[in-house]
Amino acid sequence: MKKLLPLFLLMSILAACTLKPATRQEIQSASHDSLQTELSRPLTVVEWQTGVSHDFGVYKEKVEKSHTFVFRNVGEVPFIIDSLVTICSCTHADYVKRPVLPGEVDSIRLSYSGNGFVPGYFHQSCWVYGNMEAPVKLEVHGVFDHAE
Repeated sequence: MKKLLPLFLLMSILAACTLKPATRQEIQSASHDSLQTELSRPLTVVEWQTGVSHDFGVYKEKVEKSHTFVFRNVGEVPFIIDSLVTICSCTHADYVKRPVLPGEVDSIRLSYSGNGFVPGYFHQSCWVYGNMEAPVKLEVHGVFDHAE
């Protein structure tokens, strides 16, 4: 058994030496191929019927505010939302996770809860990623005051 251990170690080292790491060109080629697959996905056109920005005005701190952004898929392929990205836990986005067929109307609800934050002006956003030419930035802003 003691004689087999050095033999096993030697074989492991030789096997490891025959494996070569991927070259920079191989990595770039693989990245390019996956990017091409993503870029070849059919794109659609989305029309934001309520605009992409909403002003909540002035309101009291303990109240959560929300706005529904309505859109229509005016393209020729289903609109698929890959992700909604907000930059703060005070902002939350909701939507029905299903493809929106051409001609259909759907919505994204963006909620803001500034409870516990310093009163004053706020501006929050949510990036919508999907099979559109570019991501869309939805924005909400306003001023909140201390609750009485």
